[in-house]
Amino acid sequence: LAMKRTLLTSSVLVPLLALSNVATAQDLASQIVGVWKTSSLVTKEVASGKTVHPLGERLSGYFIFAKGGHFAFINVGADRKAPATANPTDAERVELHKTATYGSGTYRTEGNKLVSRFDTSWHQAWTGTERSIGVEISGNKLTTTSAPFKSSLTGLDVVSIGTYERAE
Repeated sequence: LAMKRTLLTSSVLVPLLALSNVATAQDLASQIVGVWKTSSLVTKEVASGKTVHPLGERLSGYFIFAKGGHFAFINVGADRKAPATANPTDAERVELHKTATYGSGTYRTEGNKLVSRFDTSWHQAWTGTERSIGVEISGNKLTTTSAPFKSSLTGLDVVSIGTYERAE
């Protein structure tokens, strides 16, 4: 009798667990749609564990995911120094570029991963490439975690962690 209960329980639970994995992927695809205001962007050095706010501790930006599979994002440091004139010097342009990220393209979800194909990017090496990040949505909070990559600012291997609050 115990063996029959175990088999019956297994025959019910295994399909339910499989369905829950499908539902999770479907939930991510539907839950991610909308506008997310950037709360924090941090890079963590793989070798040392040291964390850095590459755009500064205060920043402004949004990550937008359309239902049809398109995305766009922009982030800028809130403490950026304005150029002295309407026509920035090359040095001022460099500093402004170092405190901004932006990109757009298409996305798809695969389990708890977001795979983005970049059509445009502040970092031209990303344009035309696919990038995969881990995603977790809890309530109105979105957290993204990248795979390790070379930082364009330091040349070190880092992981990027972003947090966002749903804006709409």
